[in-house]
Amino acid sequence: MSKIDFSQAVTAEHKAERARDIALAGIVAERTRRLAAGFDYDFGSARGIHRIGTTDVDQIGWSEVTTLSNALIALGDTTTKITAVTDTGPVEMYAIEWQAILVAAGQFRQPIWKASFMLQAMETIPADFTADQYWQ
Repeated sequence: MSKIDFSQAVTAEHKAERARDIALAGIVAERTRRLAAGFDYDFGSARGIHRIGTTDVDQIGWSEVTTLSNALIALGDTTTKITAVTDTGPVEMYAIEWQAILVAAGQFRQPIWKASFMLQAMETIPADFTADQYWQ
């Protein structure tokens, strides 16, 4: 008589682990989507409101502008303008203005990171974890 090998049987624990892994991956995907959505920044001048792109590709451009902005500030240069292209279009700004955009970006991005970490830490992840109520 042959023996049945139950070592490969799918248990309720395995199913729960798999469901949690899927939910965690979904939270990361939702975080990525929200981080990439961009935000509006008001220059408070005739330049108006610009949509600041926040995709991974945008972040590469941000790095370039941040490096230049930091260098200008370190040299005490308050008059050189930096040209950047937002989702709204080209805009000129001073280095210190770019620093203000970085602060605004943090105010936009940090709550998204916090929400994702809180969701990931939940013992029971809600099925509707993409709902705005969890991301505020």
